[in-house]
Amino acid sequence: MSSPIYMPKLGLTMTEGTLTEWLVNTGETVSQGQPVASIETDKIETEIEAEAEGRLHQVCKSGEVFECGVVLGWVLEEGEEPPETLEIPEVKNDQTTAIEQNETLGKETKTKSGRIAASPAAKRLAKEKGVDLSTISGSGPGGRIVVEDVEAFTAKTSSDAIPETIDSNASQAAVNEAQKLGVDLSTVQASSTDRKIRKSDVQAHVKNSSGFAPEKQESFFYEPIGEGERVQLTGMRKVIANRMHSSLQSMAQLTLHLDVEMDNAISLRKEMESGNELPGYTDFVIASVARALKEHPQLNSQMLENEILQLSEINIGMAVALSDGLVVPVVRNADQLSLNEIAETTSRLAGQARDGKLALEDLEGGTFSVSSLGMFGVDGFTPVINPPNAAILGVGRIREDIAWDDQTPRKTSRMVISLTWDHRVLDGAPAADFASTIKSGLENPESLLKVN
Repeated sequence: MSSPIYMPKLGLTMTEGTLTEWLVNTGETVSQGQPVASIETDKIETEIEAEAEGRLHQVCKSGEVFECGVVLGWVLEEGEEPPETLEIPEVKNDQTTAIEQNETLGKETKTKSGRIAASPAAKRLAKEKGVDLSTISGSGPGGRIVVEDVEAFTAKTSSDAIPETIDSNASQAAVNEAQKLGVDLSTVQASSTDRKIRKSDVQAHVKNSSGFAPEKQESFFYEPIGEGERVQLTGMRKVIANRMHSSLQSMAQLTLHLDVEMDNAISLRKEMESGNELPGYTDFVIASVARALKEHPQLNSQMLENEILQLSEINIGMAVALSDGLVVPVVRNADQLSLNEIAETTSRLAGQARDGKLALEDLEGGTFSVSSLGMFGVDGFTPVINPPNAAILGVGRIREDIAWDDQTPRKTSRMVISLTWDHRVLDGAPAADFASTIKSGLENPESLLKVN
């Protein structure tokens, strides 16, 4: 039985990927688990493994961009011909097109290989929840079970609000959306040719029922004002452009700036020079932020539709500049790490980021971000929040300054920290209190050496 090779969906925000290289030629034999192709997303480079043993047949050309869910190739049994596939589309804004085109090709993925097709994250969550994956219908490419399917299944089993007879005519995402919005799925009209109700149908039903007519959105793009070289907006730069614009459009962002005296941190760092991994000043900041987030959980939160979720883990993203953009690897459970442990973690993550060797788990789950431009001589700036976080801290350079003790001047070293926060989540006073807690930690750095 033929086994498809899909462009995988490696994260909630991934909609497309580049097939950079085929590692096996058409007609060559591959074994189950063998890497057959390498792909590149806006965040990482990784390899696709064969899910069965057989003969490889390439469908798509390397060097091109494809939507998640597109069949890139097949693994065929001896003497088997590749199935007839629908035309592979060019990349569009809506990723559902490619997934729906390949949906019928992979519905039996579970039974073809004799094992359940599920993402590693879905398997971990199912194990935590005590859920049998064989009882879940996957909504990912080829029926692959993803995290959202496990979450939807556990939510559905804990409530009988949606009848089973309706579930079969709707995707799990549609069932979830209907439950959240209080919509009777029997009144929703499907727009797809397979007559299956999808999340977009539920949302359209709500808009139509309330007489809502969306206003025409003003484009923020303008006609060229002259001639020049055009650089295609693709990959990482395209994702950054979209996410930052969306961040500013969807949040009420404000920024405050605060001076921090760094003399004690500089002295402590000199005393630590004999250590294995000398902490950088950004490590001091991350350690102080982690401690401050424990005292101010509002900043370690996420804005949902009608509630604020205060997150239990403190995972701090560290912006790392690359030649074509930036990535934000995550220091997990930073509040449970000493200053030296944070330094070891950030050194490893920064090196892997610049070498293009970050794993997907290194980039997911950040609850707060730190971005530094001090190494470029910048005093202060206004950082933009990395969704879905509620805040971000910008770090400037350490500069020489003058402080006054009564009427006596003295030389000191100062640094500007810039806190941008979502005003929907909290107001200015608690945000300033949080920034002051960070300042206190940096000015008393001995408190950062150990875990409280």
